[in-house]
Amino acid sequence: MTQLAAPAKTNTLALVGFIAAFVIPIAGLVLGILARRQLSAPGNAETGKGLARWAVFIGALGTLFQAIFFIVWLSLVATALSNTSFGT
Repeated sequence: MTQLAAPAKTNTLALVGFIAAFVIPIAGLVLGILARRQLSAPGNAETGKGLARWAVFIGALGTLFQAIFFIVWLSLVATALSNTSFGT
């Protein structure tokens, strides 16, 4: 009788990084990079290269959008505060 081979295990960091990229993009970016490094190690039989790649992409994009949002918000607050006269 032939035995069925067990399916390859998905890399945990790749999966967590992909999920985290939607919630905390910088964490998804870092975890995706770490997962890609683990998956490229010789002798590693885990799957999840696509998840790690998307975690890096979505994490980088989300981090960029958050940085732009923060810069715009900060400039708007600074402009509003500079145009306000307190008590005069």
